[in-house]
Amino acid sequence: MTKTITINSDKFVQALEKISEKEVEIKGASIKDALCTYSYQLLKGPTKGDTLSRNGAHIVHDDLQIRFDQLDVFFAHLDDAYTGNTNVTPLGELEAEIETEKYHVTGFKISGVEENKSVVLSGWKEVTNGIIKFDAPKVKYSSAYLYISDLKERVENALDEVEQYMNGKTAPQEDPNQVNMSFEEEHAAFENAKL
Repeated sequence: MTKTITINSDKFVQALEKISEKEVEIKGASIKDALCTYSYQLLKGPTKGDTLSRNGAHIVHDDLQIRFDQLDVFFAHLDDAYTGNTNVTPLGELEAEIETEKYHVTGFKISGVEENKSVVLSGWKEVTNGIIKFDAPKVKYSSAYLYISDLKERVENALDEVEQYMNGKTAPQEDPNQVNMSFEEEHAAFENAKL
């Protein structure tokens, strides 16, 4: 069987430029108590190749949590949660299955380079008497895993959000200088204002 891959040249060039500009590469991330812990490898400079870890002190933005939630379906599939579905079941149908709601990805780790790159999803699933924390099997990016292209795309989306978190994108915080008033308080303040 021969596979044909079509590459959009503009997107390919943009991706190459993005890769060459990067100074760090995210190697893993996890969310606990709405805070993100992540590790990254330095790609430039005298300490090129070093891997560093950071514990985020700011609440994650909803976009980052959504990207992690979009990995739940793969976590469930890798745990063989979908009995009765064939290997040609569309991913959208699996996402709608009740079993998916029991699985929650809390982190991932990327290992290897280029053709040997792989990902391990971590998280927990709900069972009758509580939860079970576990790691899914390692999935190589070059493997024949049925949903590999979707998994790679969603992991890339999560990596992008982790990079944005690293660069300051966090949950919106209220401005301490902002005064919140009810309509009546605002009307009274307007009426009592001096000219």
